[in-house]
Amino acid sequence: MHGPYACAPSETSVTINWLASAPVTGRVDYGRMDAFSATGELPLTTPWVGPAPDTDAAERRHVTLNDLDPNAEYAYRVVLQDETGDTASRVGRFVTAPPPGQPVSFAVLADTQWQWEGVNRLEAVNDAIAADGTPFDFILHAGDLVESPASPNWDHWFASFDDMLRLTSFLPVLGNHEGNHRSYYDAFVLPPGEDKQDERWWALHWGDVVIVGLDTNVTQAAKIIAQQEWARLHLSGPEPHKIVMFHHPVFSSDAYHGSGYGYDKIYHPIFLECGVDLVINGHAHNYERIRRDGLTYVVVGGGGAVPREFADQCVEGSIRAIAGYNFYMRVLASQDGIHVEIVSVATATDDTFELTDGHLLDAFTVGRESVARQIMETLLVLCAIVGTAVTGWLVVRGFMR
Repeated sequence: MHGPYACAPSETSVTINWLASAPVTGRVDYGRMDAFSATGELPLTTPWVGPAPDTDAAERRHVTLNDLDPNAEYAYRVVLQDETGDTASRVGRFVTAPPPGQPVSFAVLADTQWQWEGVNRLEAVNDAIAADGTPFDFILHAGDLVESPASPNWDHWFASFDDMLRLTSFLPVLGNHEGNHRSYYDAFVLPPGEDKQDERWWALHWGDVVIVGLDTNVTQAAKIIAQQEWARLHLSGPEPHKIVMFHHPVFSSDAYHGSGYGYDKIYHPIFLECGVDLVINGHAHNYERIRRDGLTYVVVGGGGAVPREFADQCVEGSIRAIAGYNFYMRVLASQDGIHVEIVSVATATDDTFELTDGHLLDAFTVGRESVARQIMETLLVLCAIVGTAVTGWLVVRGFMR
């Protein structure tokens, strides 16, 4: 069984997903986390009916829970029912979107794939994220979830990340290893988007944060233009924190892949125009932070794939470049800006893998300048209003002519 796991969260809904080994009927039990913690009960239920009994294939389900409370934490479990009785999953968690002004916390990983021998590196990353202790609103994945989109690879991926997936909702984008394959769309329900199943690229509006997920596997000019328009539309909203995520790096010092995909011309000007704070990429199996034209790019391809080295010369604007680690990214967006921490999981090569103490590989904050600028502009406007009012009062009173 894959899951259950939550996807496509919003202010009042979420979709619970799983793959059962055989078609059955059952239900999703859910309720507010505070009540569940006090009573151990999940009072709300959404039932479903399985396919015809003579169907032998495994069954994937997507059940959407609606009419949820905004800005709330929920617990849920899936209960499968057959002739032998009920089988309940472990309890999972999700949250609904907050109003503006609330902090937003999430984790990011990329390039999990599959190492064929030795330690299960994916499970090590799963264990680290599950033990993090941060109440993440959601978890992002910047592509290359699996080595190839075949069923055994997905089986291994879901088994390895079971604990992480119970923490909160999960939102990936396509990597080149998924290849826009049907199995990706079968497994995940994503926020509203466009193109294939209206999910190939998407946007999540979450309180003070907007995250635009794109697909950089596309080569057709019309689809690239459609994504440019999508990005410009959703990055032009009221959210003060603007983040973009897609697989291939705009800039990278990686010795194998590096830059050169053309996204510096396709997307970088749009990101500058819209005031994007942070762009998240994968594909290169290392960590790098790059600053170009005031915009921060991070390459976070350390989710389990074998790390790769950098070229002899780093690209322009490279601030920090670290090879030889598997890791994940922890993010807190608040009125102070977007604070990012890169959390080590293990040192790794083709042949070795050794867990770390979870020390930080990097930590930085972006967006604070824009917030401070907004505050300063507001103060200047208020001063101008107050100054005009005081001047008018003095004129009326005869002190100024």
